[in-house]
Amino acid sequence: MDITNKLSLIRSLQAAGIRPSAYSVSGPEDMALCLEEVRPNWEVFYFERGGKTFSKTFPTEAEACEYMYQELMGDKTAFM
Repeated sequence: MDITNKLSLIRSLQAAGIRPSAYSVSGPEDMALCLEEVRPNWEVFYFERGGKTFSKTFPTEAEACEYMYQELMGDKTAFM
């Protein structure tokens, strides 16, 4: 699968049946895996109760999106 940006990530997650509430591609969203641009990098993190409980930084949007896709696909609770 060719996931290179936020739009292709969203489309891929929708096609896979991932709950929209399981993720956010526009910054922090409670109880969700989130993607945020933190120039010059991209950050993927889990946001819960007003704080990040896990965070990983990537140099490109494509790498961050691919990582986020793989994480959500591996989380059985993320599916509808």
